[in-house]
Amino acid sequence: MAILVQGAPIQGSEDRLNTKVAAIVVSPMTDQEPAAPNRSTRVEHAQAPIKSQNEIPAVGPAPPAKLVEPTPTEAYREKSVIAYELSKLPFKTPRQLKVIMVGAGVSALSFAHDVKVGRLQNIELQILEKNAGLGGTWFENRYPGCACDIPSHNYLFSWAPNPDWSSYYVTAPEILKYLEDTTDKFDLRKYITLCRKVVGARWLAERQKWQIISRQTDGRRNAVSSFGISDGEVGEEIVDECDIFINASGFFNHWRWPALPGRESFKGTIVHSANYDPSIDLRNKRVAVIGNGSSGIQVTTAVQKVASHVSVFVRNPTYITANFGSKYIPDGGKDLLFSQEQKDLWRKDPQEYLRFRKAVEKELNIRFGTYIRGTPQQRYARETTVQDMRQRLASKPELAELLIPDFALGCRRPTPGTGYLEALCSPNCEVVWGELRQFTETGIESANGTKRDFDVIICATGFDISFVPRWSIIGSDNIDLRSSWAKNPACYMSCVAPDIPNYFTYLGPGSPVGAGSLITAIERVTLYISDILRKLQTENYSSFQLKAGKAEAYREHMHAWLEKTVWKDNCSSALKNGRRDAPLDALYPGSRAHLFELLKTRRYEDFDWVSRCPESELAFAWLNNGFLEHEYEYNDDFDDS
Repeated sequence: MAILVQGAPIQGSEDRLNTKVAAIVVSPMTDQEPAAPNRSTRVEHAQAPIKSQNEIPAVGPAPPAKLVEPTPTEAYREKSVIAYELSKLPFKTPRQLKVIMVGAGVSALSFAHDVKVGRLQNIELQILEKNAGLGGTWFENRYPGCACDIPSHNYLFSWAPNPDWSSYYVTAPEILKYLEDTTDKFDLRKYITLCRKVVGARWLAERQKWQIISRQTDGRRNAVSSFGISDGEVGEEIVDECDIFINASGFFNHWRWPALPGRESFKGTIVHSANYDPSIDLRNKRVAVIGNGSSGIQVTTAVQKVASHVSVFVRNPTYITANFGSKYIPDGGKDLLFSQEQKDLWRKDPQEYLRFRKAVEKELNIRFGTYIRGTPQQRYARETTVQDMRQRLASKPELAELLIPDFALGCRRPTPGTGYLEALCSPNCEVVWGELRQFTETGIESANGTKRDFDVIICATGFDISFVPRWSIIGSDNIDLRSSWAKNPACYMSCVAPDIPNYFTYLGPGSPVGAGSLITAIERVTLYISDILRKLQTENYSSFQLKAGKAEAYREHMHAWLEKTVWKDNCSSALKNGRRDAPLDALYPGSRAHLFELLKTRRYEDFDWVSRCPESELAFAWLNNGFLEHEYEYNDDFDDS
């Protein structure tokens, strides 16, 4: 009997080379499974049904080596070089694109991975990093106690799980090692150029290219990237061109000093937490910590253990919350370290490890209701947090009155702050409340005139999160994104800027920085960017640009929706760039799950696309030679379903 692979026997027509039909003789040993396909048994078309096993048909001539020998479209030869060359290629062949990215942190590694594994093909990728090492925020920030306050097993790439995290919250050195090891494991270093600082970018409309200007740095570990600052730059300007420009420089590295006079006059050691030197010896020193945001909380907790005396300068109340997803912390939330036994179990059972990660992620996502004003989750979270803070500050009840806010929980970024309140209650720590007047030669003078002397001052005063680029990015009609975003930081889907063709930014205005792991969000943005680039590559476009008014309309919706959130409450917050009344440009108008679903909605109609063949009669030259690549060869994988 004959078993036909993919389809029923077909009578008649001799022209069946592209039909998904082939006859295979069944071994007389069994009528359950056909013998393995053999090219010598193939025929050009299906034979008539065979009445018995003994009636084996004669084998016809072998098929040609190729099913298809495509030829170019001669009508295009004289009309367009581009159209004619496209007609030689199979459908959906991606054209080569050169992509230049700024910054070798998490975002760049996410995109580089897409290129390396072939999700994006025919890409020449160059990542320019101003510092002497990769890792971005986790390379630069080395202050005492620096750690991630998102559960570690949710702060990783989905394609690089790490069952060996030591703790529920991991330190900066451990995160940096993870990023470095992941880079090496997936061979991503080949895309990265270190000690190259981008200082300008301009869209060349006539060439449909980006011109990127950079400077070599002198090898210093951390090179400052700030408009007008050239410290560490050496040599001549380096000019590159590319098709796509991606800004992955982040916003947790443009640090902000306290707006106080006299900083240069201080005779001791003064440092910003974002540019900390780990060689500073704090043992038996009088240390000042300015700030009680996320960095200040971690610095204070670590420094109090080694310094002889710590003065913490605070001017804003803040909530210190329970650990996020605490029911998944070892020993009922008491022990943040994972046992070797637990790590071994996850390594041996990846599915169990994945279930754990999903459970913690679900717990974090559920918390989003806390940020909506007036919800039961908001009321419950505030009540339990206030009760917990009062208990932990029982030895210094006056601190509870100062530190516990009257605004809603979440207006400022909630911080677990393990050990922080206990540090404030310790004998060698004082909390200094109120405004500061100036730095002095020996320390700090408060607004009320009180002077305190210190050996070391650590300024944990945060970052400039205005989203204004630190170099000129000049797009269509000579529009500089620095100027337009200084007035109106409108951004579409958190990653596309108006008036700037072939440009993306990671963690732009409207990103989900208020809740959950940013790495997960970064991966979704990478998928979004990759799909747009694939369309550019395969449909004969040279550029895309957001349609006029789209980013502004998106920003209007964003602000309207965010009115209902506690982020809008009257508090000074990093999410509002350190102000009380600033627009909420940093935050996404919805949950993380909502954003992830939105990013699947490509909405290509929101863009203007420029064809490489502007003539109307060549609008479909991107259909190429009329064949798919896998149609060329006669093989068992052919499938047009």
